Amino acid sequence: MAGDGREYYPENIPVAESIRKILRHLPSFSDDQYYYMAERRLLVLQVSLPDEELRLFLFISRVTEEHIDALVNEVIPARLALTYLLRSKIEIGREIGRVTDEILTNAFSGMKSRLEAVLRRNGIDLEEKQSYRIMLVEAEDRSMEELEADFKASLCQLMHSYSDVMLCPLLWHGRGLVIMPDIEEIPEHPIREHEHCMYQILQQWQKDFSKRHQVTLDCGVGDMHLLHDLLKAYQEARLALSYGRTKHEQGFFRYYHDCGIVRNIFAGGVEPAFEFCRMALGRLLDYDGENDADLLATLKLLLETNFNYTTTAAELFVHVNTVRYRSDKIEQLLARDLNDPDVRFNLYAAVRVREILVDMHILPSGYVGSVSSHEKLRNHEEAVSH
Repeated sequence: MAGDGREYYPENIPVAESIRKILRHLPSFSDDQYYYMAERRLLVLQVSLPDEELRLFLFISRVTEEHIDALVNEVIPARLALTYLLRSKIEIGREIGRVTDEILTNAFSGMKSRLEAVLRRNGIDLEEKQSYRIMLVEAEDRSMEELEADFKASLCQLMHSYSDVMLCPLLWHGRGLVIMPDIEEIPEHPIREHEHCMYQILQQWQKDFSKRHQVTLDCGVGDMHLLHDLLKAYQEARLALSYGRTKHEQGFFRYYHDCGIVRNIFAGGVEPAFEFCRMALGRLLDYDGENDADLLATLKLLLETNFNYTTTAAELFVHVNTVRYRSDKIEQLLARDLNDPDVRFNLYAAVRVREILVDMHILPSGYVGSVSSHEKLRNHEEAVSH
């Protein structure tokens, strides 16, 4: 197994928590040494590769001190086989990672290949007529690559603890990605009439994982879609994740259907949302980019404070008269009456849409709008699948 307990034996059975605790506190020692825990009568040997970070640990229990030398000598002839096994595991793991990345790239970049056939050929058995939901997971203070082993193992453990919970945990483009079926479509499913129970379990998993590993996990969950529309489920999960992040929420569990008017704006895809943002804010974005005037930030705060100039000035660390001047300039550029509630509503929706597009890397944060929306969309279409 790797130093963090990522290899399982028997297959698909997560490493016991007691073993994982030992691995976390294991001192450094070389292949020609051993580690002995007298109180547990546990002997630990290792095999490593000079050019790799992974190590294979061998645990031998119920060992008394007088038997250590004999056991170490018995293991010596097996080191070559263990080294070969470790090398094979590394190569297989890399191949699995490459194949998984290829599968998900095909799935979430809008390619027309028959996804279910590709998945099945690579050991991921998803039914063509079954509906699926996707959950995306990000850690605010650590990379998901660091947490990959624990992320996958904890969800595998969840499936073993609740035999009626079916999850497919993966890691892709720095995010945790979980594919889960629609339990309401599965006959005789124990909790198909109480779907919320499954998501309560997942929210509890989020809290437990965050507490155990001292991280803050953010989760975005899309709606149900058939396998051939898995791209929609992924994009919805991305939107739910970005929605929470741009509201500066921490440790949130956000559903796509709870994203309010933003969900309706994105319902037709990214391009209509992009167009809505440009139509509402275009001249303001152009002016802001060319003059570094902070008008967009001022408009957002004014909308959030119900046009309280004093509060907005304090938030921006400027004089209140500066805010009044900027408000007049915004009204002039947009040619809209900022006292009209409908105008304010549309402007705030556009501001939120822009923040989400930036967070999803579809719009750069320094966007000035001098290129037509269609051309800019083509320049960033690759980012949609990331």
